[in-house]
Amino acid sequence: METAGSDIVSSSRECQRNWRIAFLVFCTMGLCLSADLARLHLKVNTDPAYHSYCAMSERVNCETVASSSYSVFMGLPLAVWGLIGYLGLGCLAAWGLSRKRPTQVWPFGMLAVISAVFSLLGIVLFFLSHLVIGSICIICTGTYIVNFALLFIAIMDLRSMKIGLVKAIRADIGTFFSSPKKPLFFVGSIVALSVILLIAVPPYWKVELDKGPGGLKVGVTKEGKHWIGAVDPKLVIIEFSDYQCPHCKRGHAEMRELLEKYPGKLRLVHRNYPLDHHCNPVIGRPFHPYSCLYARLAFCAGRQKKFWEANDYLFSKGIRSNPVSVGELARAIGLDENKLGECERSEEAANDVAEDMKAGRNANVRGTPTFVVNGRSYPGRIPAYVFTPVLGQDFDKK
Repeated sequence: METAGSDIVSSSRECQRNWRIAFLVFCTMGLCLSADLARLHLKVNTDPAYHSYCAMSERVNCETVASSSYSVFMGLPLAVWGLIGYLGLGCLAAWGLSRKRPTQVWPFGMLAVISAVFSLLGIVLFFLSHLVIGSICIICTGTYIVNFALLFIAIMDLRSMKIGLVKAIRADIGTFFSSPKKPLFFVGSIVALSVILLIAVPPYWKVELDKGPGGLKVGVTKEGKHWIGAVDPKLVIIEFSDYQCPHCKRGHAEMRELLEKYPGKLRLVHRNYPLDHHCNPVIGRPFHPYSCLYARLAFCAGRQKKFWEANDYLFSKGIRSNPVSVGELARAIGLDENKLGECERSEEAANDVAEDMKAGRNANVRGTPTFVVNGRSYPGRIPAYVFTPVLGQDFDKK
């Protein structure tokens, strides 16, 4: 009987060990997915020419999710918080595999609770992505699946020891308070890592256009399109853009920096290409639901000689979830609100936007931003070699 009992205990411990190894494996998977999400977030928010493998359609598009304001929480990208979280879980799971762990159950009572919280957050983020952002990120979904797997494994680990969740939590809490040095060191390390990252990671996702026209020359082309930059340009850049597109916001900021650096050589012509089903027949579902409105508002601000002020304000504020209203724009840049509202509702404003979109389709515009130079289209970003003949061999485009 003693031999049989010993075999049962040995089998139980082996089963527990297997579950804990599985938990550690899934923590590693979560780390890898979070690292890829952190890389993607950086690329999406700093490189307008970047195109991710998981940007499959309007509906399944991790770029859209990564560029939304919901991808950042308390000063860090959610992907970075994910890295911290999975690292912490993995360290705790490794501690649970150690022979020097305080109790047999440690720390899987806590890990079950933390995994449950992670799983709940995954559900919230999934529905936020689906209902508010309007696009699903398959890599994010992978982390949600990992969270549920971790919860399942933690519960199975406790079942292998025939101990309930409440009892396991009480045991872990008792361990924490009876011998707090190592648990406090662990918690302190996680907090310290978070603080270091908050200090070290710059807010690269923020792009503010707060300079206004900046003293640059402005005008209107023969076709009635607004330009900024050189009166007698050596190179004309046509920008097809969308005021709700974060890539466009960053791409436009880069162009404005170049105009300020080379004011007598470059000219930027703005044209609208809103990715909005309300006015763009190519878009089959809600995507950038206010960009048609913003394109009309910019046109109408131009009728009051303030196109570039409106352009800058819309790029600065247009990506938020609540739309910029006629009244808000009028008050912000000093327009006649009644005239702006009448113009925005006019057929003239709608026709101007439609004209831009037709020109964009003729230029083979498939996404925003797209820049057209000497009849050739460059999606995302213009290569440095395009500028070299005009700006010299030493030109270094950021």
